Amino acid sequence: MTYRIYLRDANQRVTDKTATESKAAALAAFGELVDRAELDGQKLLAVLNQDGKKIAHHNFQAQPGDADHWRGRLDQITWPA
Repeated sequence: MTYRIYLRDANQRVTDKTATESKAAALAAFGELVDRAELDGQKLLAVLNQDGKKIAHHNFQAQPGDADHWRGRLDQITWPA
């Protein structure tokens, strides 16, 4: 399994990319992106994929409590079997 974690902007440009085979490293990398509060309000997504399939996307324009706002609740991510 390969996990890919990155920021994607409204023009589909990808930055801050990490690729790993470790679930723990993937979660840590996603958490680091999600915690970047200086990006709040911007048209950006933090993306966590496994083998090309979405696990979670954090929308920096979302509000706490929204399904796509993961800050503070990474323990609720549903991981594929």
